[in-house]
Amino acid sequence: MDWSQFGIARRPFRPAVDTGSYYPAAGHEAAAEAVAAAFARRDPAVLIDGPPGTGKSLVARVWLDRLPPNVPRVMLPNLHAARPADLLQAILFDLNQPYQGLSEQELRLAVTAQLLAAVPAGHPTVVVIDEAQHLSPAVLEELRLLGNIETADGSALFLLLVAQPNIRTILTSPECAAFAQRVGVMGRIEPFSADESAAYLRHQVKAAGGNPAKVFDADAVAVLAGACGGVARLLNRAASLAAELAAGAGAETVDVEAALEALTRLGLEPAAEEDTAPVVFPHPTKTDAPRAARGSKPKAARKRSA
Repeated sequence: MDWSQFGIARRPFRPAVDTGSYYPAAGHEAAAEAVAAAFARRDPAVLIDGPPGTGKSLVARVWLDRLPPNVPRVMLPNLHAARPADLLQAILFDLNQPYQGLSEQELRLAVTAQLLAAVPAGHPTVVVIDEAQHLSPAVLEELRLLGNIETADGSALFLLLVAQPNIRTILTSPECAAFAQRVGVMGRIEPFSADESAAYLRHQVKAAGGNPAKVFDADAVAVLAGACGGVARLLNRAASLAAELAAGAGAETVDVEAALEALTRLGLEPAAEEDTAPVVFPHPTKTDAPRAARGSKPKAARKRSA
């Protein structure tokens, strides 16, 4: 759709990880700060977990962006590694090093050489593995051994695992016990609160160059925020579809009718009225105060035909 209809320079509510529109919710900032503190202490490994769609990958990338540019880093966004060789090849590939036609031991030595070569610059190599719940115990053990590579300046590797909550059960197994002992911090990202959900929707519009009050009716924000359970991915999908429906109907703003229809099409149930009002947006600016939102309740709406 053409978002310029709503006075927006680019598409908000992007499905891919977008650090440029990061919303600094309290829980997300706390997780990023915990990782930063662990990195400063030279902890060998950190875990961030949480339900799907809550922004774990985004927090990891935001933290990476905050690192000094001279910190060497490896980002493995979707590593299905059953064997140590799979992990070692992926690391070398991301470092733009030869990785094919090598035995497992040759791969291990090549990775070790890369890690040690980076230490004199003053920082360990950061390795971020997303969807880490798919890693096998053998791969976790390989990561533990890589974390044992040290110089006089400390460990040559800093590991950040990003995973769904079931990884904690995996780490309690006897075969993963040695690795689990090396995880210095385990942080969990929870879904947004209702107020944070509403603020998140407004933030995405502002990050795209739009005026939230002119794009979304306050009741539509309340309905979307109440129905998506604080899951950023669902908020993105519901808000984007509601805007598409409103645009198709020739509406100047996304109203509650479009929001309700979008939720229906996505199989989401609106929250009870008493759970959606009043909506209070945290930290409003003087020029963008949510005047209509405070104390408002969703208006009765006819269902738009498909």
